[in-house]
Amino acid sequence: MTEPSSPARAPDRDARTFRNDDEELRPLSEWFRAFARRNGAAPARALDFELCLNELVTNVIHYAYADRGAHEIRVFLEREGEELRATVEDDGRPFNPLDKEPPAIPASLEEAGVGGWGIPIVRALADDLSYERRDGRNRFTIISRERPSSS
Repeated sequence: MTEPSSPARAPDRDARTFRNDDEELRPLSEWFRAFARRNGAAPARALDFELCLNELVTNVIHYAYADRGAHEIRVFLEREGEELRATVEDDGRPFNPLDKEPPAIPASLEEAGVGGWGIPIVRALADDLSYERRDGRNRFTIISRERPSSS
C-alpha cells in the first residue's frame, strides 16, 4: 500500500532591508524565526540556517564598506517545496566569500586563531551556496534542503 504524499507547499517569499549596524542582528533573527515557523521548518534546521544568515549579515556589516556611512542590506527569504533559501544583497566592495581559502585546521584549540571561521561554518551547514556581483551589488545565496527523517 502506498503512503499518501503530503500536499505541495505553496511558495512563500519575504524581503526586508536592514541597516549596516550590529543592532539589526536581533530584528533579523526575529524576522527569520517567524518566517521559519510560518513555513514549518524543522527547529534544528532553522537554527542552523539562522546561524548562517547571521554570519553572512555580520560579515557585510563589519567588512563590506570602506566608509562608516549608512548602507542598506537587503535580505530575501524564500521557501519553495523542501528548499529554504536566503539571499543577502549589499552595495559593499566586491567580495566573493567562496573564493576565500578556508583556514587551516589547527592541531589544538590553543593554535586556533580568532576569526575566519564564519564562511567555513556556512559552507558546512548549507546545501548550496552561490555568489554573483550584479548592478554594483554583492548577492550571496544560501540554500538548505529538508532531509527526510530517518525512521
